[in-house]
Amino acid sequence: MPKSKQIETLQRYRIFSDVTTRWNDNDVYGHINNAVYNEWMDTAVTNCFRQHLPEYPNSPFIAVAAETCFTFHHSIAHPAKVETGFRVKRLGNRSITCEVGIFLKGESQATAWGHMVHVWVDRESNKPVPIPDAVRNGLSLAMSEVISASTRQ
Repeated sequence: MPKSKQIETLQRYRIFSDVTTRWNDNDVYGHINNAVYNEWMDTAVTNCFRQHLPEYPNSPFIAVAAETCFTFHHSIAHPAKVETGFRVKRLGNRSITCEVGIFLKGESQATAWGHMVHVWVDRESNKPVPIPDAVRNGLSLAMSEVISASTRQ
């Protein structure tokens, strides 16, 4: 569990993507199912990897999810206009921690937020390898420490 219950805000994220909700995203309780949030987070992270390594995920080196975590602040339901915010918390030698916020379009406070840790491995041997330079260089600009309140693309 995250140590802080501070609500995430839009200005803390660097890269944004629109999300389409679907009727079947709602669960029996009438709100978006938590598994859908994980899909949105996975898509946001994968899209950022692909932006800097276009052949991903068909590249010789792939990122394997080692950990995921989500904190929910309030629910949303279909239909809704949603966007994901992305940033990098930690960029190690072989692993990367990416954080994603889920926002109702036009709102500055996140409905939910989470992180994913990925370990980069050789596709054939499944052994850890250094993060590809193109990914490292591209995602270093999305590091959470360099984000200011005026940095929204």
